Amino acid sequence: MYPSEKYQRVMVVDDEEGVRVSCDRFLSARGFDVTTVETGEGAINRLRNEPMDVVVSDLRMPGLDGLQLLEWVHERKPETRFILLTGYGSEEVERKARELGAFGYLNKPISPDALSALITAATQLQKQEQARAVVAEVAAVPEVVEVAPLEVATSPEVETEPQGAARSAAEVIGGLTMAPLLGLAFVIFLPVIGIGALLWVVGEAIWKRAAPARA
Repeated sequence: MYPSEKYQRVMVVDDEEGVRVSCDRFLSARGFDVTTVETGEGAINRLRNEPMDVVVSDLRMPGLDGLQLLEWVHERKPETRFILLTGYGSEEVERKARELGAFGYLNKPISPDALSALITAATQLQKQEQARAVVAEVAAVPEVVEVAPLEVATSPEVETEPQGAARSAAEVIGGLTMAPLLGLAFVIFLPVIGIGALLWVVGEAIWKRAAPARA
């Protein structure tokens, strides 16, 4: 099964132009996003800034060879899968490639279907590992601790009013309620009291004047 979208990035590194063109053609036709580079040094320069899902590299190249490139990728880009191609296969080379973390190893001439299947397997494994990493991160998150609802507590600075004070307040309120009634009674009866006092004073004066005549 081939990928349906060009989201799996593949870098092909080979000093032979014919190999680069052929790989680009048949891998692109199968839905991979292909980048081709002719040297190991050029591959490293691209990989520093451009993430790749899979690197497919020839073993023998001028300058940096395939094993050296594999070692760099293994140390600096461990999430990138590496497939080594060689026309000079040997058990020693294959063992070394495995030790350095190569995902696959193919002898030239390569079969387009075999290479495509190997790249697809590499990208699928990468997705599975990424998924497992996400699951591990989620599992590492501490459980959410339920917080008990806050209890409303009386502030120590605010003291509850004693019952005696409460009664005094009630008495004060009652007094304030009665004050208007007392004032009204005073206003009503004040004229009566004043008239009575006046009559008493006048009567006493008349009584005093009449005293000599009575004598």
